[in-house]
Amino acid sequence: MVQDRGEQTVQRIVEAAGIVIDREGYAGATIPAIQRLANVSRSGFYHHFASKEDLGDAILARQHAYFHQVSEQMAAGPAPELWLQALVDISHHYTAGLLEDPVLRAAVRLSIEPGPYQTAESYAGSLGAVTGALESAREADEIQDHVEPVEAARTLVGCYSGVQMLSLALAERDALHQQVSAMWALVMPGIARPDAFTRLRLGPPRSMGTARPR
Repeated sequence: MVQDRGEQTVQRIVEAAGIVIDREGYAGATIPAIQRLANVSRSGFYHHFASKEDLGDAILARQHAYFHQVSEQMAAGPAPELWLQALVDISHHYTAGLLEDPVLRAAVRLSIEPGPYQTAESYAGSLGAVTGALESAREADEIQDHVEPVEAARTLVGCYSGVQMLSLALAERDALHQQVSAMWALVMPGIARPDAFTRLRLGPPRSMGTARPR
């Protein structure tokens, strides 16, 4: 489907905002810097976005759409051999998306930095997707009896966010897949039943390049 000029301009502005916010943070990002990177005039910018907050909303909307698509694919597709493997794979697909897409990276930065987007709503998409996978894993008898999906999802999303923050602070984003795999090696034994854990691959799937949600 061919985008019209207005849609192309909106996408260019959002992607430019992603780059600037990922680099400078929400507070440090300025509309003139975003305009310059997007190569749009002041009037062209304000024709589509009334404020920087509107841009932040658009960035988070892309993240929400990503996780909404993940949830829809899990609900509509055939059941995987292991739901916990699907959960691990989702984490690596999202990691690949972060490494490739500055808008997704900006959404993470918005949600972890003090400001208007450090809210429960910023985490609703990821929490929903992880909770759904864990609930399916419970129905398939893959998780231990003490694991409660909603609480476990909060812990997992928190752990992943922490890995993200540390990789940003240490400038080690290129090693993010390795760090995510290490996270799973630490936490998955407390979630999975032993017979399920021995069947899990904690690293990224070989087919990740073609299976990632778009």
